[in-house]
Amino acid sequence: MKKIAIFILIGIGILSTISYSYLSYINKQRNAKKENLKFEIYQEQEISGSEVASLMNKAIDSNQQNEIEKDENGNYIDNGKNSLNIEIQFIDDEVTYPIEKIYAKGMNTFLTYYRNIKFACKQVQYHSKTNQIKYMLLEQVTQ
Repeated sequence: MKKIAIFILIGIGILSTISYSYLSYINKQRNAKKENLKFEIYQEQEISGSEVASLMNKAIDSNQQNEIEKDENGNYIDNGKNSLNIEIQFIDDEVTYPIEKIYAKGMNTFLTYYRNIKFACKQVQYHSKTNQIKYMLLEQVTQ
């Protein structure tokens, strides 16, 4: 009788562990989708400079909340799970700038020059571990 009770308890323990792991995995996937939705809405469409400024604020906010470290240039470092790097390519000088550099120069300056200019998301990359967006490339479409 004791052996049966022990066997049942071990079975319940194993089943509980498997259930917990599965539910944890599902929860991580939901969180990744929820986080990605904030940024994926900008894919497949042209957006104004005002919306790009909003996107930059969201990305910087997300990196600060996730306590992503910065390198010596002030750019966020890819941590392999929830960091987000966005670069913007301007047609004026065909140079790609990380949003941290633009943010440091001032959002008001960016908005003064690019508020009504159109941009398009040309590239998106995801973290392999978490499926969260890790990189976006925005290109200026109009002048």
